[in-house]
Amino acid sequence: MKIFYSIDDIQIDQPTVLTVGSFDGVHLGHQQIIKQLNSLSRDSHSLEVLVTFHPHPKEVLVPRANHRIELLTPLEEKLKLLEKLGLSVIVVLPFTREFAKTGYREFVIDILLKKLKMKKIVIGHDHTFGRNREGHAEQLKELGKSAHFSVKVIQPFFLDDEIVSSSRIRQLLKTGEVETANKLLARKYSLLGRVEKGDNRGTALGFPTANIRPIDANKLIPKNGVYAVDIDLSGQQFSGMMNIGHRPTFNFDPLTLEVHIFKFSSLIYGERVEVQFKKFIREEIKFNNQDELKAQLEKDKKLCLKL
Repeated sequence: MKIFYSIDDIQIDQPTVLTVGSFDGVHLGHQQIIKQLNSLSRDSHSLEVLVTFHPHPKEVLVPRANHRIELLTPLEEKLKLLEKLGLSVIVVLPFTREFAKTGYREFVIDILLKKLKMKKIVIGHDHTFGRNREGHAEQLKELGKSAHFSVKVIQPFFLDDEIVSSSRIRQLLKTGEVETANKLLARKYSLLGRVEKGDNRGTALGFPTANIRPIDANKLIPKNGVYAVDIDLSGQQFSGMMNIGHRPTFNFDPLTLEVHIFKFSSLIYGERVEVQFKKFIREEIKFNNQDELKAQLEKDKKLCLKL
């Protein structure tokens, strides 16, 4: 898979079938679009190309003071997932306020046609693009008649009678429904982070934890509480349990993400880890003392080990 990070760097000399979008989550709906893209490219002997943006448009257009961007898959994660789906080329267009002023006709003609040699485009049913989201499927089809490209619109993908979407997955994660979110993602929702030194309260309780700082500050953090998780550490797989919250038993600390890794005792400060969420176990609770907390942690561990 080849990745271009700039319009000026693009070097494509054959017809392409492409798709455009943020693809945050790379969920089942996105995967259906990419399957169609791959199929059409094979049938037409063309190159399959996915065009996405970085930073996420909302990160540029919506002031942070009023809105926190909550990404399911920051760029590093997204590219890793897309690589597994058989794409030949990914174009990551830098998204700026100036770029946001580009009209949809200009975007299609100057970038998709001239630079990317587009002959077919595959889009989701609700996809819009260009300045003020002014471009949509019908306009694109009309433009295709004169500019000699075709448009394939993919209808929404349903699971359990509901449309699979990034917004629905975000809502599920915010309410702790990670098992349902995982079905829509076709994988376990995960968080990439780096291990930081904590205050060793977990060690004193017999449950040493690794404090995790997310690699990307815009990564969506699931609902506060205790989770059964899997942990990937340098390619090795472990199981464990994670607490997200303010540790109310210890006088409400700032939001903390800490994971207890089962059958593991090495020091891993500074290491990168991937935490994969399996199941929400319980809400965060304020205990009367550390003995009550320790007893509950023992129960949580037994439950997690059964999953």
